Amino acid sequence: MSRTRLAVLSTAFAVVAAGVFGLGFLRGAAEASAAPAPPPLSSEYPGGAPIDAARIQTGRLTFDRMPAEVSGALELHSAEIVKQAEVLATKQARITGTCAPGSAIRVVAQDGTVVCQRFPRGVVSVSSLAGVPRVSTTATTQLSVPGGVGRYQSGGEDDFLVLPVDLPDGAVVTGFSFVFWDSDARIDGAAYLYRSDDTAMAALVTKDAAEEVRVVSTQDIAAQKVDNGAFAYFVYLQLSAAAGPRLVPIAASVAYKLP
Repeated sequence: MSRTRLAVLSTAFAVVAAGVFGLGFLRGAAEASAAPAPPPLSSEYPGGAPIDAARIQTGRLTFDRMPAEVSGALELHSAEIVKQAEVLATKQARITGTCAPGSAIRVVAQDGTVVCQRFPRGVVSVSSLAGVPRVSTTATTQLSVPGGVGRYQSGGEDDFLVLPVDLPDGAVVTGFSFVFWDSDARIDGAAYLYRSDDTAMAALVTKDAAEEVRVVSTQDIAAQKVDNGAFAYFVYLQLSAAAGPRLVPIAASVAYKLP
């Protein structure tokens, strides 16, 4: 055999060997990268196979693969959520109705409206802090005294604080009270209950001077029956620019009963 033919055969053999080696390498790499075959199904596990940690962490665990205890608990909680939704759907609506002074809520309907019932007796109070001077130019100032908070006159001619009183229609007024501070020995205060037709229903006057909150009351009432269809009702509290902070009206109250 010539040297040239021998060299050609040697080269061809080397090429064939390299190709066989390369195919074997690629096949081995492909086999190594392929996913392992799933384990055979077994009746000992939910879904036929053990639950691996990777599927639990990723949240890709299907319901039928969960243990009976877990799936049962989830079903129970789901049922409770449905029950709560049903309860909320039938829950009492926000209360939208109100009752007039002298009455209270007796029944609340499902839609939030109310049925009222009247008290046989009651008291309506007003604070001097909410009062408006009868003359708009009168100056008044809020003041705290031991035992109460009121308003006194700080400028202008002697005046009154005027406060509307919301009394229940048909009620019978049985009493009138006045809470005040009067430490001025020269000037006395006063409180009046009036009807809008200028009828004086009750009057109270303070006496003497004292460094304390006091209360005066009367049961001497004129035009006792409340008629809101024809009249409005007001309290007048006496002020004094001369007495200033020594005369401080604090509050007034009207007692009533229902027929």
